Amino acid sequence: MVVRRRRVRFLALFLASILAVSVYTVTKLADRSTAQVTGTELLVTEASAATGPVDPEGPTFPVFARLNDRNLVLPIAARSATIIAYHPLGDERAAALIPTGVQTNDGVVSRTISRVFSGSSSIEYYVLKNEGRTQDDTGSVDIGAPAGTPIVSPVSGVVTGVTEYLLYGKYVDVQIDIAPDGISDVTLSLLFVDQPAVTIGQTVEEGKTQLGKVREPEGDLGARIAEYTHDSGSHVHLQVTRGMLD
Repeated sequence: MVVRRRRVRFLALFLASILAVSVYTVTKLADRSTAQVTGTELLVTEASAATGPVDPEGPTFPVFARLNDRNLVLPIAARSATIIAYHPLGDERAAALIPTGVQTNDGVVSRTISRVFSGSSSIEYYVLKNEGRTQDDTGSVDIGAPAGTPIVSPVSGVVTGVTEYLLYGKYVDVQIDIAPDGISDVTLSLLFVDQPAVTIGQTVEEGKTQLGKVREPEGDLGARIAEYTHDSGSHVHLQVTRGMLD
C-alpha cells in the first residue's frame, strides 16, 4: 500500500513538473515574440543574423519544401540564407509548396507544440499574407541571401527558359524556368536572378548546377523582406506553376 502511494505521488510530481515546464516555455516564447528585435538580430530565429533560418552545420543545400511527393532543395547555401518566406502567388495555375520545418510566425502555442512533436528543426520559415491574393498561402517563396550569392537548381531537370524581362514594367530581371524530372506538366521558375549561367535545353542537377546569382533589389523590391532581415532585402523568388509557360 505504501509503495502504491509513493508511485502515485511520484506520478503526480512528474506531471506537475511537465506542466510547469510547458507553462514556462510558452510564457518565455510569448515574451520573446513581443520583444523588439535589434538591427543585429533576425526575426526568423531571434538570434544572430549569422545563423539565419537554416542550420549551417547541416547539409549545404537541405530539403526545404516539397511539391507533391517531390523534394525541393534550398537554392541558396544554408550559411548564406537570411529568411525563407512563403506567400500567395496570385495565379490560378500556382502549385502549392509544402514547407519543411517550423513556421516562425505561427501562434506561440502552436509553434511550441510543433517543436515538441517534431523535435529540433534545422529550418524555420514565415508564411506572409498578400492583400488581394487569394491563392494558396504557400504558392511561392522568397529566399533571402546577400546580393551576389550563387543560386543552384532546387531540382534536377531541363532548363526551358532563360528570359530577360522588365519586372512591373520597370525593373530589369531574369527568369529561369525548369521542367523538373519525374513531374509532367509543371514549370518551376526562379526570379530575381543576376548573371544567368545556364541556357535553354541544358540539364541541371539539384543542389549542384549553378543557375546564376542573387540580384541586388532595385527600388522597393526588397522592402518587405528587409523588414525581417535588416538588410537590403535581396532574395531569389521561387514559384511552381502547372503547365508549360508560353
